[in-house]
Amino acid sequence: MKRVDILMATYNGAKYIEEQILSLINQSYQDWTLLIHDDGSQDGTVDILEMFVQKDNRINFIQDGIRCGGAANNFIHLFKYSTADMIIFCDQDDIWLELKLEKLVALIADEEMPCAGYCNAFAYREGRVTAEKVNLFDRHDLRDSLFLNSGAQGSSLIFNRALLNEIIDPPQYVFMHDHLVTIAAVTFGKLKCLDESLMLYRQHDNNVTGNVSVKYTSRIRTFLDRNNPVLDRKHYQANLSFFDHYSDKMPKESHRLFKAYLEFPKLDLAGRIMTIIRNSFRIGSNSWVLLTKTIIRKPI
Repeated sequence: MKRVDILMATYNGAKYIEEQILSLINQSYQDWTLLIHDDGSQDGTVDILEMFVQKDNRINFIQDGIRCGGAANNFIHLFKYSTADMIIFCDQDDIWLELKLEKLVALIADEEMPCAGYCNAFAYREGRVTAEKVNLFDRHDLRDSLFLNSGAQGSSLIFNRALLNEIIDPPQYVFMHDHLVTIAAVTFGKLKCLDESLMLYRQHDNNVTGNVSVKYTSRIRTFLDRNNPVLDRKHYQANLSFFDHYSDKMPKESHRLFKAYLEFPKLDLAGRIMTIIRNSFRIGSNSWVLLTKTIIRKPI
């Protein structure tokens, strides 16, 4: 049985964190250690964590006095404490369904190369499910990931030791931890998708990464909004930093695709369209979504 480290970065999560930790304790897959690092909570989070430490010896609350200044750095800070075969992120305010860990472990258990896997999630607000799936676009390789302006949802990501070893020395600029792991997987190894909702992704006013619009009409309006660029500047900067940091060890094809992507916002419209076509860049399974965005929006 593969051992799993669950990484939880906390900050002022007292309202929901007990329910989340109880959902971890109730997982069907039991060979795990929960590694928690708090970023200076002042709302009773620490008291709740210390209570659980006393109840379950698999829960390790790391109190090293370091303040990370945000969720991404807090999660990445936990990398150095992980020793398990597999690693999975855990947000402080979601609820995992009983089979989540078992199914995600099975998804990548036989992979020896650097690999990550992810699942879908129910959108959840005020005690009810508001959407059956949070993620509408699957991603599997570098071509369908670079232009998505996000990583696979962090709280759904599991990855193996081989992938962690690739990014244990992270780039200078990381926008979000899930983006780093996703791009690393499609650059250096494999990314696998289990299109099954295995957790309740809680929506509330204090979400670190913002609330997800679950209405198709809202998503269509966002898609057609000409004020939204094709490339989000922070994700572009993170991809540039990733390329600068790891370019020397990238596979040749990954190196080529990164260079084409990084040139994209510097080109005229015809050049941007040709870049998409020549490199088979896409969002989801087809290029037409990306081509439409490119035609109606500014590049960055």
